[in-house]
Amino acid sequence: MSGDKKRKELNLDRDTIAILSIQAEKEGRNLKNYMEDILKDKANCSELNDEYKLMIDKKLQNHKIGELDYISEEEFRKQTSR
Repeated sequence: MSGDKKRKELNLDRDTIAILSIQAEKEGRNLKNYMEDILKDKANCSELNDEYKLMIDKKLQNHKIGELDYISEEEFRKQTSR
């Protein structure tokens, strides 16, 4: 990550701060650093679950054998417009 950081105000209740403070202390870190690390991990969490992987594999297989029906962007917009 680059050195560019944005300052954001975050309002949390006392119980949440207390819990996070305890967890940060257990890891020997300060609260701010601990919270930044948790948020970074959560933002970068892109693990795909097995159900999703199976669905994608099935779609790719159907594409290979020509069993997928594709529609144009225009048709998609017609079907999804309100």
